Amino acid sequence: MASEIHTQSSTSFKSIYVLLCYFVFAGFSVSGAEDSSLKGKVAPIKGEINTSLNEFGISLSEDGNTLYYYSKRKNSNYSDLLKSVKTKDGWSSGVEISELNSQYDDQSPFIIENEKAVIFSSNRDGSIEFKLGNGKIGVSRDLYFATMKDGSWDKATRLPQEVNTPAIEENPFLAGSYLFFTRYPFGKVAESDIYISEYKDGSWRKAIRMESPVNTEHAEIAATLSRDSKYLYFSSNRPGGYGGLDIYKVEIKEDGTFSPAVNLGPVINSPGDEAFYTETPDGKNAYFCRLVKEGGNYDIFEFSLNEWEELKKNKKISLESIHFRTGSFEIEEESFEILDRLVSFLNENPSIKLKITGHTDLHGDLSDNLELSRNRAAAVKDYLVKKGISVGRFTTDGKGSKEPIYPEKNPETDRKNRRTEFQILE
Repeated sequence: MASEIHTQSSTSFKSIYVLLCYFVFAGFSVSGAEDSSLKGKVAPIKGEINTSLNEFGISLSEDGNTLYYYSKRKNSNYSDLLKSVKTKDGWSSGVEISELNSQYDDQSPFIIENEKAVIFSSNRDGSIEFKLGNGKIGVSRDLYFATMKDGSWDKATRLPQEVNTPAIEENPFLAGSYLFFTRYPFGKVAESDIYISEYKDGSWRKAIRMESPVNTEHAEIAATLSRDSKYLYFSSNRPGGYGGLDIYKVEIKEDGTFSPAVNLGPVINSPGDEAFYTETPDGKNAYFCRLVKEGGNYDIFEFSLNEWEELKKNKKISLESIHFRTGSFEIEEESFEILDRLVSFLNENPSIKLKITGHTDLHGDLSDNLELSRNRAAAVKDYLVKKGISVGRFTTDGKGSKEPIYPEKNPETDRKNRRTEFQILE
């Protein structure tokens, strides 16, 4: 079981070991968290996933097409794990994961890769028992691990005592061989802190409480890592926020040092609670959970980056999120939304003219790739013109496979090399 956990991640985390040393031993202090407001749009996630009940504790598969979370449904005394699948119209309604759920509370799932394995929190039979002050026996919520075999979830196994204790363990996030999670004493959610455990030489090391700027004397929960491994996100109710639990981030620098905690700002954070900031595969958009008002229910929200404000700021951006049919210059329907936002941007900025440049991956014939990239750039221009933007505001070009971002051929680098660049012409 443990060896499987160790291997279930394809993301590169070259700074994690140094990160561990700094966060655990450096004892840095936070003198007023900075605010780094994200620019973009927040709205309830599309589709049928949100209900009148709680949707909380989200985890996104590596390909971005499956979302796990937990909820307590009507006529149920316990919370259950659910999953939803992305469709062209949004997200499907949640389906209970019967193989993983028990007759107790099952919560905060973390999907490893594309459902190869999962870690979640539960107080099912087999969880650590302890004696309460009144002499009664209490049951903690512990972290459990299960693998997918032949399309079905195998029996879940509790992680060892180096991770699990009589306290509550929840909100797991596996980053390479490092497991981040939340821990707090039974019944004392206000004392939540984020812990980290390393899997090494076939076993888990004793979990250690992370120091400032992650943990403070206030509550901290739900650590997640950015797709590029440069940022650690978490929620906290420390002073200086916009409401209850706000989402913060710390930057993991190349030399192993890190920034003070940064509040993501009022677009993400509200007077209510926010948690579980989960980036999409391209690292540009994100999903998170929000409690709008006390006494209400958590729903899942989506943050969409305003790419075109970035274009205005930097004069040039490169997007891999504009998709075409394989070997074709026909634009996929899923790309219409981002292009429609470009139409709005151009209408709001009538003096801006753009150069549109297409790029392909490294597969195929050089001359064919060159022609394909030019046709794709022209197809983007044609779409914008049909939406009412003057044709005289565009020039197009194609570079084929001559200017790759990465010189390798694999699914990840292919996706990044297949891109459309937009440059503001002075």
